[in-house]
Amino acid sequence: MSAPERTIAVDSAAVLAMTSDVIARYSGSAPVSATVQVLKDLPLRLVARYDLALADGTTAWVAGKWYAIDRGAVVASELEYLAGIGLAVAPLLGYWPAVRLLLTAWVPGRRLTELLAERADTAIAVARAAGRWAARLHGSDMPTPRSCGPAKQRASLAKWRDTSAEVADLADRVARALVGYEDRGRPVHYDHYHQQVVESHGSALVLDLDEAGRGDPAFDVAHFLAHLELLGLQHHGDPAAYHDAAAQYRAGYAETAPWPGDEGVLAAFAWCKLAQRLIHRNAPARDIDYALAAGRRALSSA
Repeated sequence: MSAPERTIAVDSAAVLAMTSDVIARYSGSAPVSATVQVLKDLPLRLVARYDLALADGTTAWVAGKWYAIDRGAVVASELEYLAGIGLAVAPLLGYWPAVRLLLTAWVPGRRLTELLAERADTAIAVARAAGRWAARLHGSDMPTPRSCGPAKQRASLAKWRDTSAEVADLADRVARALVGYEDRGRPVHYDHYHQQVVESHGSALVLDLDEAGRGDPAFDVAHFLAHLELLGLQHHGDPAAYHDAAAQYRAGYAETAPWPGDEGVLAAFAWCKLAQRLIHRNAPARDIDYALAAGRRALSSA
């Protein structure tokens, strides 16, 4: 399998040689130099921010995602489509298939995660806007070849079994519940949660379509709400700490489209995903135990 073009990604001169014309068109001035900040370096993806000095004396910032596979071409088409229907996403600057680079403008603004932690008044409004954003995505006809339905979910559960005996037990139960589950085949973000939501002019802009595809909108909303619950536990020792934000998210969604339902099996899948990630990150036992218990509760309600 290929790897991201790491050597090029951290070479500011090489990056500017490829992208300067595009950046000049976007910013209105040619980039003179760039400072590279690697934000994420994973086996299949490297993410970097480029802080640019422009010829007119101003500055600009762009984000580059360097993929190991040609996923960026799909993400580029998704970003283009969503911007075209008026959904707030990171502005697409271009995609370079030879090096598998997706370039977008850097999105300023504060993430919902931070706003919630500070109990900022804007957090409630942004949570509601995030619900509206999700409803519009789910009701769209976003073009994507990626399947995020039950087959993909069962494959993920099979991988997570090795995390721990407790995760294996929950994963096996969720996998059995997914047998015969209908694939709704609607556009989904598939990694929809507070960290992907940025406050933008009082509304919500949603980042990172790397996992997007077609699946069940009920998973997106279950995933979002599970993350809010876990964040409440982590920040305040209370899973209900962000109940108001969750209620506003639901309200924003429902004012835009019918709520897709509270599917217990999909909520259980979301909690299983969270549990295995918490274990890999050596999170406190309290958080891991809560995620596993929440997954079992969700499954019992399915």
